[in-house]
Amino acid sequence: MKNAYDVVVIGAGPAGSIAARTTAQAGLSTLLIEKRQEIGSPVRCGEAAGRPSVEEFIPLDPKWICAEVHRYSVYNAEGDCISVPPEEDTVILERKIFDRELAHSAAGAGAEVVVKARATGLIRNGQGVEGVKMVVQGEPREVQATIVIGADGTESQTPRWAGLKSIPQLKNYYSAAQYLMTGIDIDPHICQYHIGWSIAPGGYGWVFPKGDRQANIGIVIWTDPKETKTAIQYLNEFIAARFPGKSILAQVVGGIPVTDVLPEMATGGYMVVGDAAHQSDPLTAGGITNSMCGGLFAAEVAVEAIKAGDTSAKRLKKYEQRWDAAFGKTYRRLFRIRQAVLKIPDAKLNRMITEASKLDAEKMSLKGIFFIVLKSHPQLLLEVAPYFLGQ
Repeated sequence: MKNAYDVVVIGAGPAGSIAARTTAQAGLSTLLIEKRQEIGSPVRCGEAAGRPSVEEFIPLDPKWICAEVHRYSVYNAEGDCISVPPEEDTVILERKIFDRELAHSAAGAGAEVVVKARATGLIRNGQGVEGVKMVVQGEPREVQATIVIGADGTESQTPRWAGLKSIPQLKNYYSAAQYLMTGIDIDPHICQYHIGWSIAPGGYGWVFPKGDRQANIGIVIWTDPKETKTAIQYLNEFIAARFPGKSILAQVVGGIPVTDVLPEMATGGYMVVGDAAHQSDPLTAGGITNSMCGGLFAAEVAVEAIKAGDTSAKRLKKYEQRWDAAFGKTYRRLFRIRQAVLKIPDAKLNRMITEASKLDAEKMSLKGIFFIVLKSHPQLLLEVAPYFLGQ
């Protein structure tokens, strides 16, 4: 490891690896560090992603794919179901392999990749960030950097170290728990979502196939101080009711921010991307390809800024502008929808799915079914509209 780089990227998930690969391809000296001893582990994700969206960044190798998704099924607590095709060709990834291959592509482009290298702080001057403090293989190090890109995930500390506001209100977090389970007999081409306050208060459950009778089964719930049960307790109840006696191969728990992106994602010498910037979907908390877009946008702005000799906050704000142009309007709308859905009583959500389950969904999208339900059943429109209008 050298003492100075053009760019240091903290975190070797999809966002960080795409950022490091992009800056290295542009000829900038780039260091990509990962705090864990193995890139891609633990998997903190349902692992579903759109094939075309992923392939904008890297060709998909069949060995990275566990399942092909033909339909999404949305269940209510009573067992009624809407089944619709995905908006784009969708796959379930093997994230351990996928993340490692993305880091491999960054190294192939010229980035230096180091694992078991944990950032402990940022080096700052009067104008902004100029390097990273870290512990590498147990030894303290300081590395100078013209630009630092924080891609350190949902537990990120780098935005706060850079002087940015990064902690949302507690109500805008999901508490999540997921098992990788075996012996699961489900359709290997259907991703299931389960909604209802009795299943997952303020959130949802999922069953995503992973081939060979395996599945990712998880729960996210809203973070409510009055809630007496944890996400993993809800998950255990969900599994006991639907998959009793099946074996667990892996477990992961954590928190996921479900809000719009950070109000500021850049300052002098520093940008934040991916889950660290809250770039996961504000409604579903999914975010593999969105994070990769964030990594790309930040890296391209970093290349332009370094070549121009200007890494000021004003210059790096172009990254925020690029993100907002691509995702801002959609994310703000999804966040408002999530806030509205939290106010809809369980009985009304159940009724909407029950009514939709009676329709022929073979050639329809979820959006199409939603509007048909509202048109066919005005009483539901009257019930739901006040929530979406914030009344």
